[in-house]
Amino acid sequence: MRAAGRAGRRGRAAAGALILAIGVVTLPAAAGAAPVRFPLTVEYELLQMALRKHLRDASGGALVLWRSADGCRTFTMQQPTVEPAQGVLKIAGPGSAQVGLGLLGYCWAQVGWDGHVEIRARPEIGRDWQLRLRVLDTQLYDASRQRSGVVPRVWETVKGWAESALPTFSFDLGPPVQEVKAVLGLFADPGRAGPLGAALQTLQPSDVAVEADGVKVGVTLELPDGAAPAPRAAEPGLTPAELKRWEAALERWDGFLTFVIKDLGALESDPSMRSELLDLLLGARHELTAVLGRGPEPGTDPVQRLFVGVWSQLRAMVRRAAGRAGDEARALRYLTFVAAGDALASLTAAAPALGLEISADGLRRFARTLDPVYAGDPLEYSELPDATLRQLFRFRDPDAPPRRVRRRAPSSWWWLGPQAAHAADADEWGQLGQRLDRWVPDQSELGLYRAAVDRLLNLAAERTFDPGDVDERFERLFHHLVKATAWQESCWRQFGRNRGTVTYLLSPTHDVGIMQINARIWRGFFNPEKLRWNAAYNTGAGAEILYNLLLRYGVREAGDRLDNAARATYSAYNGGPARYRRYRLGRLADAHRAVDRAFWQKYQLIAAGTAQDRVLCLPVGATSMP
Repeated sequence: MRAAGRAGRRGRAAAGALILAIGVVTLPAAAGAAPVRFPLTVEYELLQMALRKHLRDASGGALVLWRSADGCRTFTMQQPTVEPAQGVLKIAGPGSAQVGLGLLGYCWAQVGWDGHVEIRARPEIGRDWQLRLRVLDTQLYDASRQRSGVVPRVWETVKGWAESALPTFSFDLGPPVQEVKAVLGLFADPGRAGPLGAALQTLQPSDVAVEADGVKVGVTLELPDGAAPAPRAAEPGLTPAELKRWEAALERWDGFLTFVIKDLGALESDPSMRSELLDLLLGARHELTAVLGRGPEPGTDPVQRLFVGVWSQLRAMVRRAAGRAGDEARALRYLTFVAAGDALASLTAAAPALGLEISADGLRRFARTLDPVYAGDPLEYSELPDATLRQLFRFRDPDAPPRRVRRRAPSSWWWLGPQAAHAADADEWGQLGQRLDRWVPDQSELGLYRAAVDRLLNLAAERTFDPGDVDERFERLFHHLVKATAWQESCWRQFGRNRGTVTYLLSPTHDVGIMQINARIWRGFFNPEKLRWNAAYNTGAGAEILYNLLLRYGVREAGDRLDNAARATYSAYNGGPARYRRYRLGRLADAHRAVDRAFWQKYQLIAAGTAQDRVLCLPVGATSMP
């Protein structure tokens, strides 16, 4: 597949650290039921946020934890942290205390202390899904982290507060657990909803462990008897209506994933994090396109397979986003989202007899755990450009003003003839698109056609490149890259003839036009109708994609050899972002090696200025383009 529309990326199965990670462990089968156990892990940042709220977080991060009625005894902590320590929780932070005797409205024999507080506590879970803390030990240290010199009255005050106040804290896991049950209930196969519903009613907490990635609450679920599903008979081919519903299910999955990516991207200001989100979206769309290309597989839910393929990456991104959510409510929604996703992925693998099915209603409820007040349909699938996607990932509309406006010298010449001083780029851009509209040149027009496309490619590179983003030494490289890519992908053609009728170039994998762009993979970034019928728009879109990939991958590959930036960028353009190192891999499929070698040869000819009519890929003796 061309234009980042081929060789889709497989979802990685490696598990990442989670806000709420669920990994399945199937216990030995008991009489009457098959128990399944999985951990529900509360990340320390969320627990810390909830604890600070419980302790009445004051302005500046200081917690006035306790003050006696007469005001003579107070205890304050600065920004307490929660972290694991040898199998228990350590609640620690700078602290201060004032301890005196109240008499006749005055504080007598007052003692002040400033130092460091460490409280060890063991988390416990009740049948009511309340996570509570049992204090095991309290230690005070002076400013030098020494235990000596702490006045006994101060120590007794702080210890008494810890033993009486901390046990009143509880973190309610009931709402996320109930939401997980509701989401999973909507993923039941309508013909087999009973077993799943019965299993969900048995969810209960068991044990608690303090581990590196969070406080893990063991959750058990009893599977009903008759675990093995009956073998499926061979299914007949899908009717046209069924095939349309199958494609619609895949489109809903793309809508769901796009919704989640946009929600996460709204919290991400770090360019590297946004780059990861874009890679995930494009990689998932590569795989979706591959599934569409293969067609339906009997007995297989394609959306379930796609979900499992991206989940380990997606949940790790949700975890990072939740750490920056800034408020407990949003962090809890992210926790619930990860819980539901992990439960779905785990039960799909451990209990196929439950008949889980990735339904539209389930995906909608799943998506709304992130944003319950979202007014639209989170599964919406539209081919129109999406302003949010463009803004998040810095993509221009190809017809928009250039990133950097250049001035031309007066009386400059271009392919249509003499031009007035500083004619607008927009005019030239639009005129080139009109000039090339449905133009399939014959032998007498080849020179004019090549000159027009050459100018179009130059202008697309000029309008796209901005030296404010990247060193100017990459500018000439980018011009060569755009031209060589158009040569490799289409032989500088937007249109061809099919049974005598002029139409846009269309590959077997549904990549279109001069830059061979797949509208499904780049859905929301560009207008698909213009990609098909407007050579200028298609060229500008290809330049936008190449520029984005150059910034993210090409520049890092330049090293001592600048041209490696072009080779890496094209590998990512042709094979997807995950393939940007493909051009230099020792072990590579022959087909991919041939593609990268052919591109490199074309790039060198373009850079040397010796490509000439070879860019049109005409066979010897041809009188016109096919």
